[in-house]
Amino acid sequence: MDEQQEEEIFLVVEREAEMVSSSDPLIPIKRAAWFLDAKPVPVQELPRYPFSPMMHVNASPVHLRESKVLFRGWGSPLRKWGEWVDKLRPIYGDLWKKSGILDAISVSTYKIKKDYASVLGLAGVWCGETNTFLFPWGEATVTLEDTMVLGGFPVLGEPVRGSLTGELVEIEQKMVKEHRTFNRSTSKKADQSAWMKHYMEREGDELEHTAFLALWLSRFVFPGPPVKTVKQHLLPIAVRLGRGMRIALAPAVLASLYRDMSAIKDYLVADNSQKAEPLVVWAPFNLLQLWVWEHFLTLRPEKQNLIANGEPRAARWHDVGRKLDLSFVGSALESSEFLWHPYMARLENWSRPSFYKDIGVWICGDASKDEELRSFAQCLRAAELVGVDCIEHYLPHRVAMQFGFDQDLPCHVPRSNAMWEAAWETYDVTSKNIAFYVPAPPFKSDITRQYSIWWKQCMPSYSKLVENDTQTQGSLEDIKWQSKVVAEKNMKRIQTLTSIKKRKLQEFYDAMISDHLLSGNNYVSGDDDSVESQNFQLSAAETEKQNICSTKQKEHMGLKPSNDRVGKGTHNPVASQSIKSEICEATISTSLENEYKVMMEDFDQRNGWGSAYDYIVLSPPGMNITSQEAKLKLEQALEKRIMMKAEESELEMQIKVLKEEITAIEARVMDLESVAEVQS
Repeated sequence: MDEQQEEEIFLVVEREAEMVSSSDPLIPIKRAAWFLDAKPVPVQELPRYPFSPMMHVNASPVHLRESKVLFRGWGSPLRKWGEWVDKLRPIYGDLWKKSGILDAISVSTYKIKKDYASVLGLAGVWCGETNTFLFPWGEATVTLEDTMVLGGFPVLGEPVRGSLTGELVEIEQKMVKEHRTFNRSTSKKADQSAWMKHYMEREGDELEHTAFLALWLSRFVFPGPPVKTVKQHLLPIAVRLGRGMRIALAPAVLASLYRDMSAIKDYLVADNSQKAEPLVVWAPFNLLQLWVWEHFLTLRPEKQNLIANGEPRAARWHDVGRKLDLSFVGSALESSEFLWHPYMARLENWSRPSFYKDIGVWICGDASKDEELRSFAQCLRAAELVGVDCIEHYLPHRVAMQFGFDQDLPCHVPRSNAMWEAAWETYDVTSKNIAFYVPAPPFKSDITRQYSIWWKQCMPSYSKLVENDTQTQGSLEDIKWQSKVVAEKNMKRIQTLTSIKKRKLQEFYDAMISDHLLSGNNYVSGDDDSVESQNFQLSAAETEKQNICSTKQKEHMGLKPSNDRVGKGTHNPVASQSIKSEICEATISTSLENEYKVMMEDFDQRNGWGSAYDYIVLSPPGMNITSQEAKLKLEQALEKRIMMKAEESELEMQIKVLKEEITAIEARVMDLESVAEVQS
């Protein structure tokens, strides 16, 4: 065994820990857990605490609505692009598969519609220090796995900044010469439409193939200024791909997305005086749109496509869309209804990669050399992402649940981006002896108890105000705006809780009344056809109501109204029983409801008494409860009322807390205004 094989690198560690569910963090369970290991240096050299986004500022909805961001890299297929792909696929399909770009080229033929609200909403909660989205329920981000599965880009291969040698240099020189001829055209640039029209007329030779790849790279992979042109600096990559070389496009694409997400975030939180011009970004943000639809169920389009055999996963989102409001997006992002790992679930006609196992398994030794398994391992490694013109930090251990693992406190990973070669060394696992664990789909990821406590300290809620936002009047206005939003939310919540309390009480009384009516406690005498209530003495007003009801009932039955009082005999045997029933419903419902409410209100006041049966025995005067069945039903009703009282107490406590939060927010705003006045 050589020295390299002896140095086995574990990307996943297994240990026993106190775990809690993110949805129920109060009940810890000690069990064996799997964590991503991102410690590049000995533990004692690490900072004591991980990076905390506590002081991170989210963009306010006001800034989101007023933003002017132009997504120039959102590449839609040209009119005849699909025809060009279909022309070359039979010739170069196997070569595209060898270089790992077959699915990525297929994805470029799909139209992914824009939803600016979703993209801007996510940009508002982006953290450039960690390259993650900061939600109240945890961190998430677009990972290498997302880039590979949704975009079809390979995570393994050579760096995009590699150089050419030998025969490849000659091919590049030919392409550069061809590229310069377009500079002498009327447009003075290598326009993408003109480029495609020129090379589609060739007979599928190597020059056409290289030109095809150059256009694909310029429009769908690494778009940049000037807009809608074929980039000369991408020709070396096109030449290498044209010869079947595998290039790690996924980290380069993801690096550009991270870079532009940070640019948008900086733009959103900047002072308005710095926003005279729109912000132009060039990363392929259609990848982020796909990520949103895969992970947030509430933000998905209502319609989805069925995937045909052999099609990539992104085919389900072709030419479908949904225009959302920023407020709706904000609510969706705050909720914890996030699909951590949607790709583990089976999708009809979609061929899942082999690293999605039906049972959890450790991969090491020769098994780790499998290309698809090693691709998954590459997604798990904290590293630097080397892009065409940027280098970004990749920290998958901060979003371990997106890979099906448990989440622990994220350790610090130092940067290594002074030279792109050193950055690439942190990324590439091709020559390393690695070991990792592949989780099974049924596995339920949880968070450690320490992480739960830490994250609550970092992100108590979106309603908490940032302490250092009093430097400018603009930031004070943001805080006041946020305070107003939170106060309005709390007031709406109070109204909702109060409504719930009233509704439950009304449902309870209604149920008791219905039970009484159905039990037959108000009977109709068969001797003289009189209508009586077994348990209630009708008042004069109630008797008058009965008379009116009886008269209307007779009119409805086609009978002649009479002046006889209710209780006197009627002489129509056919209508008699119907009249009695309706009179019962009209009179008993009012009387019974009032009496039950009196009993319950009195019971609430005397809640210190013993059992419900004791209360029945000691019932106040005027409540004529004689039947054993009535006693039993009332006993059950009162027991249910005891449970309702407990629920009402809980609702009242929530209302009290919300009111206290509103008071605290108002006091905080007043303090900030005082500080601002002193500083001015």
